[in-house]
Amino acid sequence: MDAIDRTAKTSRKPTSSDKKLDALKAKQQKRKFRGTSTPDPSLNVSLEDFTSFTQHLQASRRIFALLGAGLSVASGLATFRGSDRLWRGHEPQDLSDAQVFFEDPVKVWWFFSQRMMGAQEAEPNAAHFALAKLASAKEGFFAVNQNIDGLCERVAFPQSHIAQVHGTLFSIKCSKYQAEKDKCDYESEVTYPVNEHLTLPQDIDISDAKVALPEVARSDLPHCPKCNNLLRPNVVFFGEATPLSLTERIYQFTLGGPIDLMLVIGTSAVVLPAAMYIPIARNAGARVAFFNMEESDEEPGRLQDGDWFFKGDASETVADMLKGVIGNVGR
Repeated sequence: MDAIDRTAKTSRKPTSSDKKLDALKAKQQKRKFRGTSTPDPSLNVSLEDFTSFTQHLQASRRIFALLGAGLSVASGLATFRGSDRLWRGHEPQDLSDAQVFFEDPVKVWWFFSQRMMGAQEAEPNAAHFALAKLASAKEGFFAVNQNIDGLCERVAFPQSHIAQVHGTLFSIKCSKYQAEKDKCDYESEVTYPVNEHLTLPQDIDISDAKVALPEVARSDLPHCPKCNNLLRPNVVFFGEATPLSLTERIYQFTLGGPIDLMLVIGTSAVVLPAAMYIPIARNAGARVAFFNMEESDEEPGRLQDGDWFFKGDASETVADMLKGVIGNVGR
């Protein structure tokens, strides 16, 4: 009789009360997952692209990322590619140069001091946090970071999952590190200002060539405590090679098996060595997703069949497109 009663109960027709309860549960479920199941309408990403990318991201075991200056634009930092690239009329590469440093270290130190101050005052944006969460969630994630602003480090990005190929503004090293003899390996972490003599004047923009640079004697610049030679920013100047240890880490990853997905974020990837990484990833089987303001007409950044292109500010597009794995990310 008991069994008959249970069968009768389970086979009865749903009542209006049951239907209301089911509808309420469905509404709660929809509200719970709405934020991660559809793209933000303001980004103009089709549901088809969002879904196909999310499914591929979820299934991807090995993910390679290339991070450029566009990642930090929403944090208020310049890309040094557009109309804002000049500093006192100089191209950035004219000041990020070893020979220029030895000829006019005062000017180079002022250039980097202003960049240090800007980066130190900047706050990581949602894309930095989203990428750090993805790196923590996916064991097979590895990023090549071209930025020197230190923002990835400030969001607890797993250091084993990232290569800082251009160095960092927040480290200095002895200028004799490449000497043929009596090399000096001194380096140290720093914050702005590196010393009191390189404190920027308030309410004056020294990037304006019409403004006189504060006078600083060469002897007042940072000097190595081991050998008394000039210290310099621990960044890769134009014409210098990426440290061999970092190059080996990158190639160990690319040779470690098939790559499922490559994320190209905030970079045109037309300058070596960055230009090599997209074709390397493609040859390893990767589908490529570009997060940039504009499509590139140049190889290797030109779109191919099977690629995704998400146009817009990386701080918005990256965080939104990764939410299928990491959930919604705020600052």
